[in-house]
Amino acid sequence: MERKEFFGAALKYFTGKALEVVEENPLLEQLEALADKKSDERRQRPPGAPESDHKFQEMCTGCDGCMVACPVNILMVEDMDTRHPLLYPDKNPCIQCSAFPCITACPTGALSFNHGTELREI
Repeated sequence: MERKEFFGAALKYFTGKALEVVEENPLLEQLEALADKKSDERRQRPPGAPESDHKFQEMCTGCDGCMVACPVNILMVEDMDTRHPLLYPDKNPCIQCSAFPCITACPTGALSFNHGTELREI
């Protein structure tokens, strides 16, 4: 086998193995399941979101600061491009932490104590 054929075969082999790992990854299955969520499932914005969801979407940069700050990891993202946080209260309700770390972590004011701390349905 010539060198060119050897490296070509090796590349095909390892590329195939990498695809198998990705396709069999349980995280990928979870992401696909999340994408298939029914539209009738209740969704809410985190505490501190403005009443207008349009205003929230304009202000939120999708930095993930609120998701990282959430001590119970309930904030999710549906759209990987905009990365606007939301939660599914019927599965994982917000526990309304006393210090609201999600609000204090927001650098843009999309989540702010000025908007109140109630959860907004979307």
